Amino acid sequence: QNTIIELNEANTIKEEYIGYYFNLISEYIDKLDKFKRSVDNKLITKRFDDIRILVNNINLTKEREELFINFDKAFLKIFPNFVQAYNALFCEENRVKLLPNQLLNTDLRIFALIRLGINDTEKIAHILEYSVNTIYNYKARIKSKSIVHNDEFEQAIMAIKAV
Repeated sequence: QNTIIELNEANTIKEEYIGYYFNLISEYIDKLDKFKRSVDNKLITKRFDDIRILVNNINLTKEREELFINFDKAFLKIFPNFVQAYNALFCEENRVKLLPNQLLNTDLRIFALIRLGINDTEKIAHILEYSVNTIYNYKARIKSKSIVHNDEFEQAIMAIKAV
């Protein structure tokens, strides 16, 4: 019975994320196509300086922030109680207090990725654009503040249920 529940939850997560990210990737392909056509046009008309301007106008920081916002929205749609359940693992003074309009912060995002089954610290570091040591430090700092034993913290995160 527990296995069936876990499989159903995994299927829900997969279906939600596959659909969400298929749409997101489609939007990025459209952006790339528009960019490619614009560069082609400028090459044909020999407006090389305009190409440099196009390239310099690409804001990867903004794109990454947008990716995180989309990730946060999709994750919280599947795990609407994640922040509350996460905070229940800490005493009051160590609970996450999000800024207005902030969905997840770095602490929450690390463990959201873990909840989704991404346990490889290198992958988490790459996704969040941090060093592996930084991710290890975040995890150690967070676990040390928890009311749950360090060895059981990630199991507690995995126990947070999807809708």
